[in-house]
Amino acid sequence: MMRLKCLAYGLMICLSLRGQVAHIQAENSYVTAGAYSIHFKDAFSFVSNPASLGTISCFQSGIVSERKWMLNELAQTGLAVCLPWGNAGLGILLQQSGDADYNEQGLQIAYGKNAGRLQIGTGFSYLINHAAGYSSVGFGSARVGISFRVSENLTAGWDLELPVFGIAGKINPERGPQAFSMGFGYEWTPDLFLSCKVEKDAGLPVDITAYIEYRYGEQFFFAFGIEGLASAIYFKSGWKKNRFCFQIYTMFESVLGFSPGIAIFWSGKNRKR
Repeated sequence: MMRLKCLAYGLMICLSLRGQVAHIQAENSYVTAGAYSIHFKDAFSFVSNPASLGTISCFQSGIVSERKWMLNELAQTGLAVCLPWGNAGLGILLQQSGDADYNEQGLQIAYGKNAGRLQIGTGFSYLINHAAGYSSVGFGSARVGISFRVSENLTAGWDLELPVFGIAGKINPERGPQAFSMGFGYEWTPDLFLSCKVEKDAGLPVDITAYIEYRYGEQFFFAFGIEGLASAIYFKSGWKKNRFCFQIYTMFESVLGFSPGIAIFWSGKNRKR
């Protein structure tokens, strides 16, 4: 009788339980709220919405390095490059996270077109993850986004990402998840920016992030944000000189702790002046 029970439980585990084998790439804590802005965007803004590339006016590059929850095993690095292309813009992002036991590499290519008050963007993402002792699994997804200048100070938009290829698992095969986000940014003054973003990933509750950034003069700035789903607090501060910018940032979650990181940016000359 005991053997029959063990056999029944074993079949239930093999056939019924499902593990998370497909997911979005582990994100760093650097807030990219500048996607809904003209003057507060940076090289990573197109990660939130590719349409923001339509209004870039100069070459931009940036690198971030973060220690997620203060763990070396969750360390993340990202490199982004954006460049104007006529009345449009092109962005490329490379990401790496994890260690030898489990790691992820990601590539994003995005394009944004300026159509006056409306910007339209599209992009492609590729994620490959590898766990020690298992074969690597790759996922591809496509995205589209729009951004609209409601007024001189207010910008709003949305972004949709859908899986294209890649299936993981045999018993319960999974594809890459779907994701949707919408948000707005309001430049209260040339030195003060407010933003709110709503995100919905497949299988996860709706998440809302509120963000505020203040610039003191031309060299110093401070930013603060709150993520509603995890009740996490964001903080960012930096120094800018000419076309070089250095930033430190962190996210604090009451259970998991801090995720500190640094970001370095360099931009070219503004061609549209």
